[in-house]
Amino acid sequence: MKILQVNKFFYVRGGSERYFFDLCGLLEQRGHTVHHFSMKHPRNQASMDQGYFVSEVDLNAPMDVRCKVRAATRILYSREAKSKIGALLDAARPDIVHFHNISRQISPSIIDAIARRGIPMVQTLHDASLVCPAHTLFVNGELCEACKHGAFWHVIPKRCIDGSRASSALGASEAYLHAWLRLYRKIGKLIAPSLFLKSKVEALGWTASRIVHLPYFVPLGPDHSARNQGYVLFMGRITTEKGVTTLLEAAAICQAVEFVLAGEGPDLDGFKHLARRRGLTNIRFVGYAQGSSLERLREGALGVIVPSLWYENLPLTILEAFASGKPVVAADSGGIPELVKEGTTGYLFERGVPV
Repeated sequence: MKILQVNKFFYVRGGSERYFFDLCGLLEQRGHTVHHFSMKHPRNQASMDQGYFVSEVDLNAPMDVRCKVRAATRILYSREAKSKIGALLDAARPDIVHFHNISRQISPSIIDAIARRGIPMVQTLHDASLVCPAHTLFVNGELCEACKHGAFWHVIPKRCIDGSRASSALGASEAYLHAWLRLYRKIGKLIAPSLFLKSKVEALGWTASRIVHLPYFVPLGPDHSARNQGYVLFMGRITTEKGVTTLLEAAAICQAVEFVLAGEGPDLDGFKHLARRRGLTNIRFVGYAQGSSLERLREGALGVIVPSLWYENLPLTILEAFASGKPVVAADSGGIPELVKEGTTGYLFERGVPV
């Protein structure tokens, strides 16, 4: 079978990209031909299809007015993406197209090009973008479901996207336009990795029969269960929604335990300053890690901590910890309780409570 895998980033930026590349590799191992469609970027992995990728846009970079208008137009409906994926479809002739994250940098304009050619489509839901213009169901440090059943205007007064009324208005416009065009309704099946996300998307307005529960997989790692150096490992983006504040509070209480934080993020400097100000000598920030460096960190860990405040889907960090024989201590948030079995594979604690 020829399968076109589509994701807006073609380098490992987070858990969804790790899964994307693992899935592409597994499909190729099983004898399928895998094509790719994504955005150009200096950090991209090599692909035989990279000539069809859309031009790079960094939505977080400073822009003049003309560039902002161009970026906004692309978010709403990218003619470039529609044209380029059309050329790739005609050249590769895939049997099916599998979407991952496509909003903003690519836009769902590509769905029209695929539907016009009668090619079936599925999409894995890595976040809550179908029901939340901010994609997170989390704003100003709190869980939020104000936009359920298409009431997307709520993002504007709440400034859910980048804390900006203008960015939030663009996000609301994006959601309303795509709902009006019924673009995502043209996708045959939506894949929810967690039962939690499946139920949440259904509750916020999508038909249950459209959504299939299919958990993530991870490659089996080396067994590190018999070895550790006594520290607790956090792996992920250093942000408020990931529960780093809760982790620092726990570190202040459990000062005999070392906490190692592997990752980057917009709040990294702020949390480093907070740890220094509170005299938390048992906190160690080691920066972004992947591949063998991340494996060494996991090998040395007593266990992995996942203190997320927002609704987690099905965190790969937990699956990867289990695959290498490490227990997990995690917040009872989103799909996490589907993985962590109390006293067997780890322990759960109340979201936002450090002890």
